[in-house]
Amino acid sequence: MIVVVNENSVEVDGRTTVAGLLESLGFPERGIAVAMDNTVLPRSSWTTKLFDGARLEVVTAVQGG
Repeated sequence: MIVVVNENSVEVDGRTTVAGLLESLGFPERGIAVAMDNTVLPRSSWTTKLFDGARLEVVTAVQGG
């Protein structure tokens, strides 16, 4: 199945969770926020399994001023 991450299509299987996808794409464990279908997911919900057509936005925190 296909999900969209930051406007890029990614093929995953039906058992893939949000956390598993993030890890496979090389996102850091900390300092990121995730929204799925325009709803922010708390870290406790990253065990949610993905579904075909899910749209994720992943934002990485940066320091600066």
